Amino acid sequence: MPDGMPLRRSPLEAERVESGLRLRRFLRTLREGWPILLVGTVLGVVASVTALRLVVPQYTAVMVIGPTARVGAAAMGARLPVLIGRETAAAASEPGPGDEILSDFARYLQLFTSIPVAERMMADPLLLRGLFPDRWDGEAEAWRPAPGPMASAKRMFLALVGRSDWVEPDAERVASALQDRLTVDMVGSGPMRRLRLRDADRAMALRILSAAAQATDAHLRAEASRRSAAQIAHARARLAGITVAEHRQALANLLSEQERIAMMIEVDLPLAADAIEPPAAAQRPDWPNPLRVVPMAALVGLLAGAITVSLRRLWRAGGEAVP
Repeated sequence: MPDGMPLRRSPLEAERVESGLRLRRFLRTLREGWPILLVGTVLGVVASVTALRLVVPQYTAVMVIGPTARVGAAAMGARLPVLIGRETAAAASEPGPGDEILSDFARYLQLFTSIPVAERMMADPLLLRGLFPDRWDGEAEAWRPAPGPMASAKRMFLALVGRSDWVEPDAERVASALQDRLTVDMVGSGPMRRLRLRDADRAMALRILSAAAQATDAHLRAEASRRSAAQIAHARARLAGITVAEHRQALANLLSEQERIAMMIEVDLPLAADAIEPPAAAQRPDWPNPLRVVPMAALVGLLAGAITVSLRRLWRAGGEAVP
């Protein structure tokens, strides 16, 4: 090989040399920036611990519900006329978009955080105070405006536009509070649902969840009873004015069926949803979870430190490149 000509490396050797250079640069950057990484991690841990001390821990009340069983030892039997043919297949599963058949369980899930259910829950004053603890003045035994600078600023803004903030909760506020605090998750791929509700008071979390379930079932029961009573009254009125034997027999069968439904509605068992798992909550607060929050905050602090080290290295490289 002639003197003075540079040696040519193979692509594999060139890649190996480049990898070694990248590794040395990374180790040098890590050696120079480890204090920043340590500071970022420590700050993340300190911030998470401070936040955990400032945030009020909460309990999570959990309840698993499912459609009321029609058969089996724990079932109350059919409360509606048994469908046949294509109607049975349509009602066997929960309805989807466009279906006209709506099951009792689908109504139950829809009404759980509705205004009619909230109106029933408002009959319990302790429940209202638990839903809005910051609005209740225990010494004066009366409702008060929300405390705090943000609430004061909100009231001032509403006053400027000719409005006023609410003081005593109504059914709409109760329904909105339930919607904000309640989460509904599917259990597997079946029809069962897991209901979760958080509160700083464990007993109150259980009470709110139980009351909402009972109020929803009571509303559906009252609506079903109202419909059944109306149909019974109509069938009896028509039966009194019909003389044709076949028509009277048909109306008599219809009246008998409606009376059976009315009797089943009065049975003291769940109408639309069975409590597969009654409301329960852990004995200690489970939110926020320190075992998740602190490591996650430490990781975020470490990543923030790594970004800072990278930016500092780029800044220095840019400064050295400037003549």
